Amino acid sequence: MAENPENKQRWYALRVTYGREMLVKGYLDGIGVESYIPMHFARRTYGERTRKVWEPLIHNLLFIRTSALRLKEIKASTTLPIRYIMDRETKAPTVIPDNQMRDFMAVVATRNEHVEIVAPQDVDLAGGDAVRVTGGVFAGIEGRYIRHKGHSKVAVAIKDIATALTAYVPLRYIEKINQQILLPTHTQSAQR
Repeated sequence: MAENPENKQRWYALRVTYGREMLVKGYLDGIGVESYIPMHFARRTYGERTRKVWEPLIHNLLFIRTSALRLKEIKASTTLPIRYIMDRETKAPTVIPDNQMRDFMAVVATRNEHVEIVAPQDVDLAGGDAVRVTGGVFAGIEGRYIRHKGHSKVAVAIKDIATALTAYVPLRYIEKINQQILLPTHTQSAQR
């Protein structure tokens, strides 16, 4: 008997009201649901002091790995301010393929100060080749090899949500892969 697709574990993106990412993550952790918030160190000035602060890279956003049924239950049973990021084509919550999420998290996890997270419309992925990084801190990551601000980088895109750009990657660490790699196109998502 085939598994019900509604029970399959998948990554979804959620929007929350400003500053509540960690509150929602704490709730999800408490009920045993895997979640992820891209974090980084940012320099903040308080009076005359500058400090490094560990904070979300993308405010108002977190990712959750659960089944479609559990996602509906969570949304229905909590008073926390969460909204699905909807796929315009399917009119359902946007599902993020595991490989894209894995590569996105791997880029952010390097904590490299030259890693950037940009809006989908700020990067042209169409001209980039599908590649795999074979060496260095980004080894194993798959995405599109592009030029951004004069540097060669690998872009890992999550459809309609965000694109993670690696720091500079030398051509010697780049291997072209099958063009059929599942990488998103960029259209605007609706929110519910």
